[in-house]
Amino acid sequence: MSNNRTHLSIRQLLVFLVALLLVGVMVFAERTKSEEMQSSNVYAPPVPAMPIASSDSRISTSWFCPGVPGNDGTVSGAIIISNPTDSDFNATVTRLGSGVEPVVSAVTVLARSQLSVNVKEGIESPFISAIVEIIGGAGTAEQFINHPAGNSVALCANEPSPDWFFADGFTGADSLNHIVLTNPYSDSTVVNVSFVTKDSTREPARLQGFVIPPRSVISLNMADEGARNEPVVAVEVHATAGKLIVGRSQHYLGAGRLGYTMALGASGLSSEWWFADGEKSEGVTEQLVVLNPTANDVNLSVLFVNGVDPNSQIEPATLTAPSGRVTVFETSSLPNLPNGRYGIIVSTVGDPGQTSPEVVVEQVLNRRVGNTVGTSVVLGAPFGVSSTMWIAPSGVSSGVDDGLVVLNATPVDGVLSVAQIGPAGEIAITGLESIQIGASGFSVIPIPPGISNGEVVLRATVPVVVQRMLNRGHDLAGRSAVLALPVIPSPEAAE
Repeated sequence: MSNNRTHLSIRQLLVFLVALLLVGVMVFAERTKSEEMQSSNVYAPPVPAMPIASSDSRISTSWFCPGVPGNDGTVSGAIIISNPTDSDFNATVTRLGSGVEPVVSAVTVLARSQLSVNVKEGIESPFISAIVEIIGGAGTAEQFINHPAGNSVALCANEPSPDWFFADGFTGADSLNHIVLTNPYSDSTVVNVSFVTKDSTREPARLQGFVIPPRSVISLNMADEGARNEPVVAVEVHATAGKLIVGRSQHYLGAGRLGYTMALGASGLSSEWWFADGEKSEGVTEQLVVLNPTANDVNLSVLFVNGVDPNSQIEPATLTAPSGRVTVFETSSLPNLPNGRYGIIVSTVGDPGQTSPEVVVEQVLNRRVGNTVGTSVVLGAPFGVSSTMWIAPSGVSSGVDDGLVVLNATPVDGVLSVAQIGPAGEIAITGLESIQIGASGFSVIPIPPGISNGEVVLRATVPVVVQRMLNRGHDLAGRSAVLALPVIPSPEAAE
């Protein structure tokens, strides 16, 4: 930055408005393309680098969850299956481990209810993954881990993929970083695994042509693979035969990070990554971690969205992500960024007339309270998933003053409603029936105390991105962060 002003110059205002207009044009183009496909009776759902939900069973009747630690008696895990419809459905839950036979159980999920399934029941393994196959219905599944260092909710994938990416990873202070590889198929999957540290890219010989046996789970301790005490450990997994599910289990033990997170990887790259919740305040450090696995350097623009007040906007930041490397961007390095909360859009900048390059971006937030720290890591929402409807299958944290954060990066004001699925169906949560979300703005939504367990549904009049901020449990400071699931309407629903 050339100076430390917090007010926009005329040039800065023009830059911000142009960036905002481009985002609005892309959202409009995406919606128009979807409408054209529907009118031509050609159904081609997007293939974003994160899970999506739909009432159309052609998109997914199966959910593949990234894994739960299985050899620690202080840790428990559950799969939360949600049925928002008016009819009961049956499902099978298959638990997979290392060197053990799969354990299959049949369950029934009643209409307008949730079912919690113990992941560790009947199976012993260092990590246990679960597959949920819904029979004759439409529902969703999420994974919950109860961990002494902090509870964690993880999205489950719609389907396996040949490629998986993690921009962030950490083994500082002997923190535990496990990459959890799940092969749900009856044939072996063969993968090449590489990782990037702050100094180099590494391709360990033993992880090239690495075989994952049929219907099994293999975990890689990244410290044992040559990435001990590293502040950056980005990982790529590429299958040369078959497909798989890949998750990252992180137990942070110091060097600025504390807590536990489990997350599904990115199953692809994207030219945009949206983050609903950013924060600059005392005791908070924020990093954007960019993995560029492509053959060329990539230029990026970082847009901060916190409303239309010209006194609170800054010119988008720019940075370069070198080929094959990880770039860590400290948002606190921007002196003009005002204190408070904001949304973030990270976009790649391509040559005119050329397809925009693609990368992976994760956000790391460390919130210090007294002598302790709560670390949250979240993968952004990739291009193509902004939606007018989002769901939280396992629900939200009751009584949390920032339980939901919603980003509206369009140039149009919006209205949002928050409801919950219960025995009587979908009922609006009192006080959250009509929330105003301004153009190029965001809203931090408090969750009233006393909210029971149940799927939460958010509906907006404009495309938005929704992130949940969950209690970490165990009287721990900070929040656990995870996106909600975007709902992509079926052609019949859109008519």
